[in-house]
Amino acid sequence: MSDVRFPDDDMPAGAVVDGEAVTRAVDDAFDFVVVGSGAAGASAAYVLAEAGFSVGIVEEGPWLKTRDITEDVHTAFSKYTRESGMQVLRGRSFVPMIQGRCVGGSTLINSAIAWRIPEDVVDDWGARFGLGDSINMRELDPHFDALERDLSVRPVADDALGENNAMFLAMANKRGISASRMRRYDRGCKGSGMCLSACPTAAKQGMSVTYVPWALARHGARIFTSARVERVEIRGHRAVAVVAKSASGHPIVLRARRGVFVAASTVQTPNLLRRSGVRSPALGKHFQAHPGLAVGGMFKRPIEMSFGATQGAESIHYRKSERFKLETISFPPDIAAARIPGAGPELVERLARLGHVASWAAQIRARAEGTVGEGWSGADRVKYTLGEDDIRATRKAVALLARMMFDAGAQEVWPGIFGVPSVLRSVDQVKLVDEGPLDPRAYAFIATHLFGAARMGVDPRTSVVDADFRVHGVDDLWVVDSSVFPTNLGVNPQHSIMAMSRLAASRVAARAKGLRAA
Repeated sequence: MSDVRFPDDDMPAGAVVDGEAVTRAVDDAFDFVVVGSGAAGASAAYVLAEAGFSVGIVEEGPWLKTRDITEDVHTAFSKYTRESGMQVLRGRSFVPMIQGRCVGGSTLINSAIAWRIPEDVVDDWGARFGLGDSINMRELDPHFDALERDLSVRPVADDALGENNAMFLAMANKRGISASRMRRYDRGCKGSGMCLSACPTAAKQGMSVTYVPWALARHGARIFTSARVERVEIRGHRAVAVVAKSASGHPIVLRARRGVFVAASTVQTPNLLRRSGVRSPALGKHFQAHPGLAVGGMFKRPIEMSFGATQGAESIHYRKSERFKLETISFPPDIAAARIPGAGPELVERLARLGHVASWAAQIRARAEGTVGEGWSGADRVKYTLGEDDIRATRKAVALLARMMFDAGAQEVWPGIFGVPSVLRSVDQVKLVDEGPLDPRAYAFIATHLFGAARMGVDPRTSVVDADFRVHGVDDLWVVDSSVFPTNLGVNPQHSIMAMSRLAASRVAARAKGLRAA
């Protein structure tokens, strides 16, 4: 593909400052400085730059260019996820927490799923947190519309569906469960099954191939990569600069004439605000998540998860009633192999039949809340324990997925629950899942959807930012990532994060220009 040009190939001279190559201190100034280049940061930066303001973006990680992407999951995770994917939620159980640490953030390594925020969630935010006048579907819908135009949101096409996704849809239909193809940021998906290790064709419309390069190439923004933000400088109750350090060890000071947007993520944002002197009593509280877990199955016929959309089918049938969402997820061989039960010859035999394995998953709309803080070494630390109601929802979801797999003709189903046989060979055995343990330590959860540790609200005693995303008590400092969400959603959050960020940036840009926000 050497003759193919990708959107992230050529940036204007001086638009990218690589913190690994910086040889001296940097001092620069912009109208706005944006911390983070993931879903929230890239969206805000693009809106501000498109409005005619000078914009500096600071990103802790490097920029993985499309032409450098390989199928090696280990390399992708070690270089482009935080702590090489070894972060955990700490509580009664330890739950891996995956976050992108690179240009584009987690949009580089997720499945680009586009769900508008459910209206019942927005209504709840209005009723319980006083946000109805500022955060409502009337305000958000134009931003969802714009995102869907810009980023080519559409259902998975026939030629990229694959058997893992098609089989899920057929079995959901058989059981009368409403299900559909996923709507994704997709401009010509080739079904490579590589979403989790970055798209090799730039068809997945992540931020590193869309809003970040567009902001740089079309509107004169500048990005500083491999630069860790140490604090936002607040002077006289006003945010005036971002202070960072390059990977090569040199200080980077980016002065903000009009303000700072923080989009460092639900985990990193609260700690950054603390280091910057913000002392909200709500800071770091009310952390929420969608813990997820996968169920595997072995079939007589080939499934070939290596072809098709990594995540291409889903159901929110039980989002409100049982508080879980069902979806497909295709794992690359090196991840799938780690989840296959057995040892010795038994494991070897299953590995030899990897092409016959299917994988479906559940994400739990958990009620549990936790806290975000810093450990003794300054590392991010999240305390979080799932409650009994969350585990009951998990058992129901796993049991339903197991029954659906047996409906589809599975020879074996692997529930992945300690205390339940690692291999189920008949649908009658699924009752063991129904009666499974209520201890969260028995379940192989993973967390990628994170919310709420800098909660939005009208009362400074119980929230960190106001209904216009401004940090209470600090002028010209806005938070636009999912840390401001008062609750979790029950659906994949990227689309909602981007729409919320776009709404915030549009309001700020309009006020800065003395105009009425669109």
